[in-house]
Amino acid sequence: MATPRKQLIDPEVPLFYHLVSRCVQRAFLCGLDPATGKDYSHRKQWLIDRLRFLAQHFAVDVYGYCIMSNHFHICVFHDPKACLRWSDEEVVDRWLAVSPPRTYAGKALSQEVLQNRKEALLEDTPRLTHIRKQLGSVSTFMKFLKQDIARRANAEAGVKGHFFEQRFWSGALLSDRALISTMLYIDLNPFRAMIAKHIRQIEDAGITERLMNLASDEVLLESLLQPLMANAVNLKNTIPITLRTYLDLLQVIMGDEPCLPNDSAEARWRQDVASIHKRQRAYGSESELKEWCKARNWKKVGELLSS
Repeated sequence: MATPRKQLIDPEVPLFYHLVSRCVQRAFLCGLDPATGKDYSHRKQWLIDRLRFLAQHFAVDVYGYCIMSNHFHICVFHDPKACLRWSDEEVVDRWLAVSPPRTYAGKALSQEVLQNRKEALLEDTPRLTHIRKQLGSVSTFMKFLKQDIARRANAEAGVKGHFFEQRFWSGALLSDRALISTMLYIDLNPFRAMIAKHIRQIEDAGITERLMNLASDEVLLESLLQPLMANAVNLKNTIPITLRTYLDLLQVIMGDEPCLPNDSAEARWRQDVASIHKRQRAYGSESELKEWCKARNWKKVGELLSS
């Protein structure tokens, strides 16, 4: 039985999460379909653009991502209380941006009608409370992300039905090391899939964007990692690692030295990155995992393993 999302996404504490969603039956719906020979790689950019748009309006900042042919990974920072700090007017503006009302024919409403809709929402306190909660929800963020892509892909192919599996996987990142390991794991997806052999060959991933930004601003090399897609109002949390060190770690993980000493820093990083593949419900030190279980009345750390 699936664990309720409210137990996996903390409703009180700001935290980083690793989120993964797959296409139905793991079909190659965002890449070259081996069955039909059709190339749907352009849909990957749809996902990236949609991520960037939604991150401006939800209480979610995107720090890493990788769009593969049949699934995608994102690393986000979620502040469940951020939406409570927004004014009522700001909440309505954000909502109308991500969920714009339209006519029955699917056309956009005039500015006058849109302004009337905005004023009506501002006067509807129960509805406003619900909208605020939705903008602070990771589940709603993922829903708006995937539904838009599914509609466009289905329209392009002239079909109906699900595009993504309905439930996405989430893993809480309880420590800086777990966070950095997850970022590395996400960026290295094309390497593990043998699509890329070098860092600069990786496409449709967070590291791709960071290297592009570096080309125009070399100062970023010594700067702590910032979010790639963020809400202008949210506090910009940095990841405690410089881009230079992060690139060095990527090289270490991609290296072909098979016999590193088990107690070396390089071997430990490789082990930590490999552990992300286990798909646990949370990652961190033993004490952090015990506290995570205790807060949810789970009996043991072993229950963190997903079913």
